[in-house]
Amino acid sequence: MSNGTSIAAVRLPSSSIDWVKATLGVVLVGFIYYAYFIQSVEIQHVTTMGCYIWLVSHWNHVSNYSHGPLIPMIAIGLLWWNLSNRNSDRTWKPFWIALGVTVFVLMTPDLFSDSLTQGVIRLAPLLLFWQVATLWGAIQETMDDPDARGLVVVAVAMLVYYFGVKAMQPRIVVFSFVILLYGLALALGGRGAFRLLLFPISFLLLMIPLNFLDEKVGFPLQLLMARSSTGILNMIGIETTRIGTGIYSRVFHFDVAAPCSGIRSLMALTTVTAAYAYVTQHVQWKRWVLFLSAMPLAVLGNIARVTSIALVAQVYGQEIASKAYHEYSGFIVFGVALSTMVIIGLLLNFPFRHYFENWLKPPPPPPTDGDLQADQPLL
Repeated sequence: MSNGTSIAAVRLPSSSIDWVKATLGVVLVGFIYYAYFIQSVEIQHVTTMGCYIWLVSHWNHVSNYSHGPLIPMIAIGLLWWNLSNRNSDRTWKPFWIALGVTVFVLMTPDLFSDSLTQGVIRLAPLLLFWQVATLWGAIQETMDDPDARGLVVVAVAMLVYYFGVKAMQPRIVVFSFVILLYGLALALGGRGAFRLLLFPISFLLLMIPLNFLDEKVGFPLQLLMARSSTGILNMIGIETTRIGTGIYSRVFHFDVAAPCSGIRSLMALTTVTAAYAYVTQHVQWKRWVLFLSAMPLAVLGNIARVTSIALVAQVYGQEIASKAYHEYSGFIVFGVALSTMVIIGLLLNFPFRHYFENWLKPPPPPPTDGDLQADQPLL
């Protein structure tokens, strides 16, 4: 026996740590769900809207962002790209299954009926979460020690969220969600996971609707389209005159409307060029060059579209050009813009320096008689 009081050491099973982490994870997800799915951020026609519903309604009703549902999927695809480059031996079959199911479900309302739209809207975040879950094992391999600076970023995100909700500014609330992801990645995954997730999270900024730029950017682009197309038509021999945003000739007359200004295609091309630049370029300044080319690419594509409509009107009449051809001429915008984007990407990766060094290198000296005799075989 011992005179002292014996204290029995109680050891919790190691699995309890996992339960603690799981519980904290569930609580965190619950808070995020309430903040961005339930908490009202805008009132429309006496109807309160959460952040997610507001965002989806903007994507559906503002044609500038009809590509909005694809942005989170592309961001997850960029995350997979980073992970696959780090570990090419890992099997990615679960991810591809989740991606295929997500694409099918998102296309369901268009394939069947609009009555399924609301159900798909509610289901989409779970499908995206499923995709991330299939990549979680690979993400864990990149994690370092938690970084306390991430808590500061989380606090900033909460402050931005508070002002966004109080001011009823949904765009600020969506922006706070991106900041929150930065903070969670740094606080929970350390610098290793943060570097991996930095660009995929930043890519989500493109899903914030900026349709207020229509008034500031749309009309100047309309004038640019009309002025450039008129100049090209006059150069090729079709006499035209521009009055405001209208283009007039002896055969046709039409107006460059807001949809033809390029602001719509600019939003979509910005998304495409950002992803394409990140995947194909490995130098930061080249990525920025390709990303910033979205604006001139959108302008170039729409100039080609407006000019082609005028050419069709000149040859086949205005009715065919403004009705049948106009409906399908939008493909010209992306055909010209995406082709030019690929060409720019190839030029940025072309080894010009290597070819210039070989071109400027002096030719080798001609062989001398001694070299020729040395090269002769000995008998």
